[in-house]
Amino acid sequence: MSSAQRVVITPGEPAGIGPDLVVQLAQRAWPIELVVCADGALLTERAAMLGLPLSLLPYSPDVPAAPQPAGTLTLLPVSLRAPAIPGQLTVENGPYVVETLARACDGCLNGEFAALITGPVHKGVINDAGIPFTGHTEFFEERSQAKKVVMMLATEELRVALATTHLPLRAIADAITPALLHEVIAILHHDLRTKFANLVLPNRAFGPNLVLPNRAFLSVA
Repeated sequence: MSSAQRVVITPGEPAGIGPDLVVQLAQRAWPIELVVCADGALLTERAAMLGLPLSLLPYSPDVPAAPQPAGTLTLLPVSLRAPAIPGQLTVENGPYVVETLARACDGCLNGEFAALITGPVHKGVINDAGIPFTGHTEFFEERSQAKKVVMMLATEELRVALATTHLPLRAIADAITPALLHEVIAILHHDLRTKFANLVLPNRAFGPNLVLPNRAFLSVA
């Protein structure tokens, strides 16, 4: 029996680089199942433009996850609202982008997927379509009905959590309060301790110049 996990991917803006990256991701085998929440024709057309092989496998949530063979992606279909041409933004596809995010998020919440990978979106297109959208972080926070989420940027050597996200520079100083920092640090401490091991949480975080394994910093800008 396979012990592979399912990871869902949203390519993001269909006229952008996201679909290209997903197609390139499929060119090697993976020990997990890659489920792409997107328009199938979009991926097939983009693969043809790139001259790369791609076969789309149907997503079956009732079938156990299996490692992803090279040259394939598992497709969870969501239809475009309008044709997508690389480099040409279309407001009509704003709802499509949000629908892929919502479906992928819901799948993570109900246990279908072990993780979610997002491609770049164009916030202006989504907002111009009449859908309020600040960013992925805020969208998933609202969709999951979470009280508070914390964005963390991570590399193999360093993790940086953000106290604020998607604010104009002039608004940051007013947004940083003792209550906010306490809440963010509490979430950071809990999740790092429960999801990672042997971590160090320094109290200072402006422009960290010390990089050590398993060290996390809090950024307030």
